[in-house]
Amino acid sequence: MNASAGNASANHAIGIIPNDVSGSPTGATPEPSIGVTPATVPDTRSGVLPGPAYATASIQTGNATSRRANRWNRRIRLTFMGVLRAELLKLKSLTSTWILMGLSVLLIVGMAALGTWSTMFMASVDLNTGQQLDSPRPVSAADVWSVLASSGTTAALVFGIFGVMAITSEYTTSAVQASLVANPRRGMFYVGKSLAVALFSVAASLVGIAAAGLVVWLMSRGHEITALGDDQMRIIPVTLVGFPVVIMLVALLAVGLGGLTRSTVGGVCAVIVLFMVLSSVLSLTSVLMNQFEWLGTLSYLAPDAAMNRFLSGGVESSSVPVALEKPSYWIPSWWQSGLLLFAWSTVLWGTGLVTVKRIDVK
Repeated sequence: MNASAGNASANHAIGIIPNDVSGSPTGATPEPSIGVTPATVPDTRSGVLPGPAYATASIQTGNATSRRANRWNRRIRLTFMGVLRAELLKLKSLTSTWILMGLSVLLIVGMAALGTWSTMFMASVDLNTGQQLDSPRPVSAADVWSVLASSGTTAALVFGIFGVMAITSEYTTSAVQASLVANPRRGMFYVGKSLAVALFSVAASLVGIAAAGLVVWLMSRGHEITALGDDQMRIIPVTLVGFPVVIMLVALLAVGLGGLTRSTVGGVCAVIVLFMVLSSVLSLTSVLMNQFEWLGTLSYLAPDAAMNRFLSGGVESSSVPVALEKPSYWIPSWWQSGLLLFAWSTVLWGTGLVTVKRIDVK
């Protein structure tokens, strides 16, 4: 009996389960359970504590688990490219995104077609009598490029609505809570959303300007087009490069308004005021009331006026009569207008960033 007790104690010390627990014949080595080594199985039913082998195995198992956890944490580390891909996927999955992008392209093409028709019509009639000319006058290439450059001014409002909805839809649907759980860095979330909006806007504007250019070329065939002057060559890079940049700035400005208001209605109304109402009210007030003539300068500082003047490239259209008397107030040049639009976009986008980072999600 003493020998049996000693053997049992030794067996417990090295982790072997005795006969009455494992059910194996006396003196035989029990078969270990699948996936569990005998050295790691504690004998809790016999009242004997595990031996040193079990403690060593437990430490090794804990270290292995810790290493796996560290590898998993490194694997799921939050990166900006991952955030950007997620935001692009969100915008891609929204029906409103494709509706607004398609509408913007149609507006760009439609306004280009309307402007080209108007330019060609003005070249085919006598401006004094309104009679049809036997042979149309030559059309300046600067006028054709100006039509193409200004075709996106109306579509800019659509891009503004798109920028607002991209951020406010997160709040109106309470999806922002899930977004911030997945990405608790609010600044990264906002920047990723903004960059996704900018990429969609630039892509749609490039498609629109390419389609509009094709329409303008087809409609101007058969008309004599004069060459650009040396001081008019800048209208080409302004149209091809400046146009997508302007659309991107408008979209980012709208993202800032959306982050500031966190309301689709409020953000869209703010975009409409800035791009349709503000400059018109200021300009009309300066014309009707001489004591407020200085408001004419403020009207040119509005975002829509700055956008239109920049896209003109400082090139005067020959089909539009030039005013005999220039206004007495200061008017920014075309490149100064571009800087003004950049300032509008930077300030409002930055304000939206601060608001998103500091204001709690409701």
